[in-house]
Amino acid sequence: MIAAHWKNIGNSTYIKKEIYSMEWDVDLKQQVAVAAPFAGPIAVMRDSTKFVEVNSQNMKPYLKIYTAAGTLMSQMIWDSSKKIVAMDWIEKERLVLVLQDATVLIYNIFCELKTQFTLGDVVRQEEILECKIWSDGIVVLTSAAKLYSVPSINDFFEENGKVIRLPQIPEEFGEKRPEWAILEPQFSLTQSLEIYMSINGTLYLIDEDKVEAQLDSTDILLKMEISPCGKKLACFDRKGTLLILNIDGSHSSAPERMDTKSPKVPTLKWCGSDGIVMYWDSIAKEPVFIFFSNGDWAKITLEQPVSLVTEIDGVRIISDTTSEFFHRVSDVTVDLFKIGTTSPSSILYDATEHFINKSPQADESIRSIRDSLQDAVNSCILAAGYEFSGAEQSKLLKAASFGKCFLDSYNPLPFVTMCRNLRVLNAVRHHEIGIPLSIQQFRYIGIDELIDRLINRRKHLLAWRICDYLKIKSDVVLNHWACTKVRTDIPDQELSQIIIKKLESVPGISFANIASQAFLSGRSKVATKLLEYEPKAAEQVPPLIKMGESGMALNKAIESGDTDLVYLVLLSMKRNLEISHFLEVTFSKTVALDLLINMCKQKNDLPLLREIYDIKGQIREMSNIFLTEAFRNPDLDGRMKAYHKAIDCLRQSKDKEDQSTLKNVEDQIKLEMLQKELETSLQEQFEGMSISDTIYKLISLNQGKRANSIKSEFKVPDKRFWWIKIKALSIMCDWEELMKFSKDKKSPIGYEPFVEVCLEQKNQIEALKYIPRITESLPKVQFYIQISYFREAADIAFKEKNVDLLNLVAKKCTNPEVLKVIEQMFQQLRR
Repeated sequence: MIAAHWKNIGNSTYIKKEIYSMEWDVDLKQQVAVAAPFAGPIAVMRDSTKFVEVNSQNMKPYLKIYTAAGTLMSQMIWDSSKKIVAMDWIEKERLVLVLQDATVLIYNIFCELKTQFTLGDVVRQEEILECKIWSDGIVVLTSAAKLYSVPSINDFFEENGKVIRLPQIPEEFGEKRPEWAILEPQFSLTQSLEIYMSINGTLYLIDEDKVEAQLDSTDILLKMEISPCGKKLACFDRKGTLLILNIDGSHSSAPERMDTKSPKVPTLKWCGSDGIVMYWDSIAKEPVFIFFSNGDWAKITLEQPVSLVTEIDGVRIISDTTSEFFHRVSDVTVDLFKIGTTSPSSILYDATEHFINKSPQADESIRSIRDSLQDAVNSCILAAGYEFSGAEQSKLLKAASFGKCFLDSYNPLPFVTMCRNLRVLNAVRHHEIGIPLSIQQFRYIGIDELIDRLINRRKHLLAWRICDYLKIKSDVVLNHWACTKVRTDIPDQELSQIIIKKLESVPGISFANIASQAFLSGRSKVATKLLEYEPKAAEQVPPLIKMGESGMALNKAIESGDTDLVYLVLLSMKRNLEISHFLEVTFSKTVALDLLINMCKQKNDLPLLREIYDIKGQIREMSNIFLTEAFRNPDLDGRMKAYHKAIDCLRQSKDKEDQSTLKNVEDQIKLEMLQKELETSLQEQFEGMSISDTIYKLISLNQGKRANSIKSEFKVPDKRFWWIKIKALSIMCDWEELMKFSKDKKSPIGYEPFVEVCLEQKNQIEALKYIPRITESLPKVQFYIQISYFREAADIAFKEKNVDLLNLVAKKCTNPEVLKVIEQMFQQLRR
């Protein structure tokens, strides 16, 4: 029964099996049907290139999207003024429509516009001649013979997409369009998009950087198609010859050829990567397709026009009434069911039937394949995966189960895995779901992608049951269900209870994500309610900010103990609220207020900080802000205003420290006013100098009287003044004035500073004048040693009868004669 519909083509066996009886009312003679790969949905639109008799049903052009079983999922009225140049599916089952005006529209399976963008003014002006869409991009050929590429449509969802111009086409092609095909980046050696283009009999390879000639073909190519594996290129020339080239860099075998002798160009579609299907919608008055593989071919006549969809393991044949799948029969299935087979798996299959019928031949059959029983069991398991019929799957799995009972040690994991996979596949293949995935396609996309497809179709219950059955996390399903639910018209209170009751006990659910979706859908009350159940403050606070719930966001941030979150809320409130309202909310939270003050200090936000201190009545902090503003203000009048504001604050306080600060501020005002007068009279820069620097500069300018006046007015201590004047006179090398100053009265700082400034200016002669006036022996000796007056240093030490000082002189002395004198001094002191 199974082998009855097989067709042998060369060394392989193929079958065309019906998957669905289509539920739609579609005429493919008048409409264009574009199906997504991996058992995806079908987009149908009226063919604008054909004349159609207008009636009440097709008066308005519709874009309709069906499941693979022909069940209508969604539809929309299409504006006929928008001319479509290309329509196809990309990843995540998104439908891309490219319009003649260079606009690109992207819809989901419910005809909801997800995003749109333009290919640019240049492309629009040059006019699109042809456009091809691949799994994540677009390439257009313009009438100006230029190629433009969209490397990633996904980037436009994140608003960072780009359109790039590819290298110039090497030849003029005139009115005859060149034929071309796209090799996707994952298959190219450069990991970038590549284009094979045939122009005037030459095949070129074009990528983002260069153009290379690949080969000179025998004739002009009219059709090209690249295999799903990216290793083969099928070409159809104007003589009706099919040519299959290797494009993976392998030149070990000559290209395959087939002369169809057809004057009409067929539709080319790959059947997996095994062979190529050539489809003519009207040859000999009936649709036919020829399948060609490894030099062998077969002609199949169809009853009605079809639309073909390449899959990784076959080709879907979609007609007005049926959906069929043409594919190669697996080797394990051939071994099981081919006529006259005696394979161990076939014997095991028959033995199971005998056992069910209680025939003793079952035992005899099992004994005959004892040595190959494990391989037979594995073959039955694999064969079950390739079957679409639930009855045949059951028979094959029963055979495998029966056979493994006779094995001493058998790993049940492959059997269990296959049972689970088939249960999932049978569920999604049901005509109400309409995803007829084969086992190879399912393994290729994986369970996560299948779950995504189900939830995008809003089949949440089935997706959740599959997750529960396979023991995988279902939070993605529930999250999507809730995000979909908030877009319904259920009353807010009831909706909140439904979602919370369903998700409250589910770990890993992001209530923040659902709340954000609810807010975007205009359900702010629902969003606020849901956020109360979000366990992560970092996920809870940002949505509250977006929703304008600043008070609640601030409370949640404070409760979390995360200062970064509190700062985030404060910044948002400061940006979006009136200052009075902002401060009112902040002052009600001590923690928030303290962090706000700290933030203002870090960001030097003095106006806000001043307002906070004014409300709190913190006089000292207020005065400090005014002083800070004064010090940063380059304008004297501005500084004076700030100083006086600081004085007004400080006068309100009776604290001694504040009164001391008040006196200092008044002195600063007097100093700056005095410096202004000095600048006017002396034409020198004094602004920004301290009192000491001002006195120093005046002395340097021979303005001793003014320096003395400032000393008196600002009560500069004598010690500081003497240091300033000594330093200034030494820098000026005014040694006469320095000596006169030293004799004016007794120095309050001693005479060591006089010696030091002289030595700093490398004037030992002047230094010698002051050393004898030093009262203490140790500094006097050290200075003599420093200027190499060892004898004078030794005399002082001897006079003081200080052996330690004499030892110090002896260690530093480099004069032999003085050393002899020092030795005599030692002898006298020892007596």
